[in-house]
Amino acid sequence: MLSLPKILLLLAVIAVVALLSKSFRGRGGKSDDDGEVKQKNQALDLSQCAVCGNFVAPDSRGCERADCPLAN
Repeated sequence: MLSLPKILLLLAVIAVVALLSKSFRGRGGKSDDDGEVKQKNQALDLSQCAVCGNFVAPDSRGCERADCPLAN
């Protein structure tokens, strides 16, 4: 049978687990020294090659074809 000390111990254990869970969840969003949170998804703008239709990054050498208009 449940007595008062057992109920209080159960409530104390639940409170400790809840506080630890909240503490661990709070660590997930740490920010950098300058106060900004790192972006998890960084998008890259791609350009389509007019010759072959491949998408390449603007700062790349193009699509590796000799007649690529995006080659630098």
